[in-house]
Amino acid sequence: MKKFLVLAAVLCCTFGLFAKFGDPAPAYIQPTLGLGVDFDGWNQLGVSAGVDIDWNVWEKATSHAHDGSGKMYAGIDLAFQYWAPTHGHGWDAHYMNLPIQGNFAYEFDTTQMNGAGPLIAVGPWISMGVSVDFAVWDNDSDVDASFAWGLGASLAFEGNWALKAGFGGNAHDGHRDFFMAEAAYRF
Repeated sequence: MKKFLVLAAVLCCTFGLFAKFGDPAPAYIQPTLGLGVDFDGWNQLGVSAGVDIDWNVWEKATSHAHDGSGKMYAGIDLAFQYWAPTHGHGWDAHYMNLPIQGNFAYEFDTTQMNGAGPLIAVGPWISMGVSVDFAVWDNDSDVDASFAWGLGASLAFEGNWALKAGFGGNAHDGHRDFFMAEAAYRF
């Protein structure tokens, strides 16, 4: 686990080296808060709180609407997820996950598009990494590490607000596949 944390720190610093420092905002820090639905577990309702730290690593300047202009980001996605027991089969386990993932995103600029309103950017994101998974039931507990992944889209609005939604999962013994929608604010 220590090796992974060192690797995550090195990747985080490496992404920062490639940031576009001439940009007025070469990076953003985005705290997130969301709700999730698990598709195949005993704990089907979850909450998430986290932070994304993303650096602008490439940009295509805007010349007109629908020209594919936007910004590519690379960074790290940290979160805490709690999954509440929803099935009463005598096995009331509480699951908690701490996913630490590398994050890549491209956000298309929508400021030149008619009818976009307060929407300033939209685009896909993908993340992969590791998750520290905790399970607590009755008088016992378990801690595992697993592969974590996510795939979705984000919407950025005027006033630094954002919406991030997507599918994700953990590949451990009691693997989970879920949909998570998160509200965010960008600094």
